[in-house]
Amino acid sequence: MGNKNKKQTKAREPVKLRYKELSNGNQSIYLDCYSNGKREYEFLKLYLIPETSIENKEANKATLKLANA
Repeated sequence: MGNKNKKQTKAREPVKLRYKELSNGNQSIYLDCYSNGKREYEFLKLYLIPETSIENKEANKATLKLANA
């Protein structure tokens, strides 16, 4: 009989890409860095715009490609 209440620990990623909603409807892309019990944020000065047209969608795709590089 095994212990069914055993918690599985999830491995933390030290760096995550996150998004912050801005007042004008755009989203700012930033890095959420966690190391040695400290959390730091690094804003990339990259922005996603609302996808109201094909051009905006293509621009967002290029921006995300830059952010993930």
